[in-house]
Amino acid sequence: MSCSSLGVNAFRPSVQVATHHLSRLSRQVSTPIVFPVRFLSSTPPPCHSRQFQHRRRSGRNITSHTLLRKPLPWPTAAQRFGLRTVFGGRIVYKHYIELPPNYTDEDGLDFTSKDLRPEEVHAIFGADIDAYNANKLLKIIHGRRVAGTLEDPTVAGRSYGYTVEQRQKALAYLRDHYPVDEIANAGLRAEDELAALEALEEDATPETTEELDAKKVPREPTGKTNKLYKGAIQKNKSVYGDSVVEQLRIENEAKWAAEKKRLEEEEAKKAEEERNGVAGPLTPLTHPEKFGKLSPTVQKWITSATSDLKEPPKLSAWQRLWPSATFVLVLLGGLGVYVYTYKPAKRNERWFPQIPPAAATVGALILLNTLVHAAWKFPALWAPFNKYLLITPAVPKPFALLGAMFSHQAFGHLAVNMGFLWVVGTLLHDDIGRAKFLGLYLGSGLVAAMTSMTEFVLRQRWNISTLGASGAVYGAIGAYCWMHRLDGHRIFGFPPPPSEGLKGIVFLAFVVATNISFLFSRAARSRIDVTSHFAGLAAGVAAGEWILRRKEAEKKARMEPMAVRVSKV
Repeated sequence: MSCSSLGVNAFRPSVQVATHHLSRLSRQVSTPIVFPVRFLSSTPPPCHSRQFQHRRRSGRNITSHTLLRKPLPWPTAAQRFGLRTVFGGRIVYKHYIELPPNYTDEDGLDFTSKDLRPEEVHAIFGADIDAYNANKLLKIIHGRRVAGTLEDPTVAGRSYGYTVEQRQKALAYLRDHYPVDEIANAGLRAEDELAALEALEEDATPETTEELDAKKVPREPTGKTNKLYKGAIQKNKSVYGDSVVEQLRIENEAKWAAEKKRLEEEEAKKAEEERNGVAGPLTPLTHPEKFGKLSPTVQKWITSATSDLKEPPKLSAWQRLWPSATFVLVLLGGLGVYVYTYKPAKRNERWFPQIPPAAATVGALILLNTLVHAAWKFPALWAPFNKYLLITPAVPKPFALLGAMFSHQAFGHLAVNMGFLWVVGTLLHDDIGRAKFLGLYLGSGLVAAMTSMTEFVLRQRWNISTLGASGAVYGAIGAYCWMHRLDGHRIFGFPPPPSEGLKGIVFLAFVVATNISFLFSRAARSRIDVTSHFAGLAAGVAAGEWILRRKEAEKKARMEPMAVRVSKV
């Protein structure tokens, strides 16, 4: 344990008082008794105002200056409602005296002002636990450190689905980075539990002589009954009977034994199901209770869609990247051939001649993305979708770089990307035509996906996966804004005349600044693939510049014969 040992100068005065009382009790009782970890610890500690009353009733002269600060007789608003501070952080408790009255072991306590990021969780626990459950485990362990129940067997047995190794890693991390005086908190809890016991004993009514005679219980020669010891003298038992403390200890040991037996039965049942090939629900589900009981068919689909790898394959960065890089280069070459050889169809030869070409092309892309989003709702498709529509740097699949461009799991992600694609894509399509638009859109998406996966592989972020059309959409935005960087634009009529509107370069700068701001937000970095955004934007700007130069060259080539004819005349 990283905390310091008990001593005169180790803790604040209230713990010194607790240590003094415990040591005084141990000098009076021949058999040592350990209080804080054997009884009453399965229930929340009593309110601090009650602790103060128990000490007064038990005859101890504890004045208000004994404690570091005298607790209020009511919980503060921050303790009752968990209010945040002015700057947005959460209240972090480190001392037992500050323990909020609504504390529970399952909820724990905040150990820092903000939850850990996924990459920080991966550095602590590895890839076998997600960020949500890891932060919840750290809160549970931190709460036990503050509440003084870290070594309590009735509390430590509550695993809440976490393994022993995960709990040990969480405790080691908290002790290294968030020091808490665990011994002091345990001492304070022992003091409060002892005061509660003495208050119960004082309230207990001693049995009268007539009651003892009716039960045929031997009495002490003085005719007085010790209120701490009750019951008959039986064979193989103490002549003084069982104390209240001993009864509570026996009851808690029985509860702990029952809980331990239940956990062992669950582990045995789980091991039996695994041996017989019966798979339960997926453990990565954050809130499995929301889904109810899964049918065997759904469980089979989930199992088939889940990798059985314990850790990522041992491959070098080059071995992970070269197949995908080759696939991207081949596709980019094919797109280049398509752009140079495409001949637009005549109006009467098109499938939907009444629909403008830009609306037909962009609408088809939006329809395809929407269908894939709907298909994600069917567990039977999860196995192939995880392979070909999701970029995973731990086990890279080259085709996933193309498939992920049409894949969205969250409706909000789909709506944002498709909204920008419709607004900007139709304008860009009208400027450059179908072939160049598709080549630019798909090419930007491939470059963005490859750049993103390269970053993940080089940084060894094996617990990350990415998907979506953001890279391709950013490519379209970058190309259009660059090609019209000096033109004015209005959004829903703003800014109104006589202003010419905002220049395209201003929109482009706003997009870049927005993504730079994502880099300074922990929540945004964990949810948004900023690397693919920048890569897609850069690819779009480069493609837009190439298209402008090609148009200029074609215009110059058309003008040269006219200039020759004019010179001859």
